[in-house]
Amino acid sequence: MTTDRRGKRRKNGSSQRPDREEVTEANKRWCWDISYLRTSLKMVFLFLYVVLDEFSRKVVAWRVSKSLSHLEGMEVVDDAVGCEGLRKEDLEILNLHNDRGIQMRAKGIVKMLKDLGINQVFSRPRTPNDNPFVESAFSIVKGEPAYPGRFESEGVAREYFAEYFEGYNTVRLHGGIGYVTPDQKHRGLDVAILAERAKRKEEARDNRLTVNRR
Repeated sequence: MTTDRRGKRRKNGSSQRPDREEVTEANKRWCWDISYLRTSLKMVFLFLYVVLDEFSRKVVAWRVSKSLSHLEGMEVVDDAVGCEGLRKEDLEILNLHNDRGIQMRAKGIVKMLKDLGINQVFSRPRTPNDNPFVESAFSIVKGEPAYPGRFESEGVAREYFAEYFEGYNTVRLHGGIGYVTPDQKHRGLDVAILAERAKRKEEARDNRLTVNRR
């Protein structure tokens, strides 16, 4: 009784999956999103903004704010560009993936990215799988045993995430990039690490074969 009987298809924006060719180095494709953070007050939230490099899974910039605004989005993208020391020619080959939230489609941030030369790529409507890396990062963040669940203040949240993302980038081994840290992958150190592991694995195999043949 409540379904549409007119036989018209609902408009769903672009149905094409965003183009995601394989990335072979850092700072060629970023993704960003915003996640709600609960506070000790009911129905009062903080907001976590994260910019993630898809190649290395490194969180290149983040911020916690009381405001859900495209202005904060502009600031966190600017932080990411500054932290990575990217030049104009670097920005012109950088893709930035995001969903279709109001903050992502705001004129201010669209113009900023265009002026910088960054190519902004939108996910399909209501399709979180089109932006999977940052969604996975949020899942990891909130799934940590030490995650407090609620924050007493903006300052407390910032202190927590400052320590957390330092460990996330430089200590935590990431399965999606061969069990190295995002920072190692980002700086290209993973090649030597993985080669050394493969060498030790082969040596251990040869030793086992030698022992078993005796």
